[in-house]
Amino acid sequence: MADEIIGKIFSKEEADKNYGPVLSSVKISSSELKALISKSNKYVMFNTKDGKLSILREGRVLLYPAGFSVKADEKYATYSKSKVEELLNSGKADTTVVEQRKEVMSVTNGQYTMEIMNWCPPFCS
Repeated sequence: MADEIIGKIFSKEEADKNYGPVLSSVKISSSELKALISKSNKYVMFNTKDGKLSILREGRVLLYPAGFSVKADEKYATYSKSKVEELLNSGKADTTVVEQRKEVMSVTNGQYTMEIMNWCPPFCS
């Protein structure tokens, strides 16, 4: 992924129009998410399964939750750390929501939603 910036921030309305409705979602405290992504260098990866959120950094290293087992073939939505930080700073909400839509996984904070991610695998750092 040669230092490319992954992710684009939309209004919630734009995201709903472009990517369809949210099918399921999981919330995380924005302050906890900020602390977690501070342990990443360039990329942050999200997955929701059975109502539970897991977060990785580059190299598919687990950030959250502690002790979670990550399967090698499990797909994670990958975004640039800088874009996640931009979303949190723009949205200013206390809670961030990781959302599964029909074809994509999005991340929403306040009135802003981030999309245009890469799936890992196959595109892993």
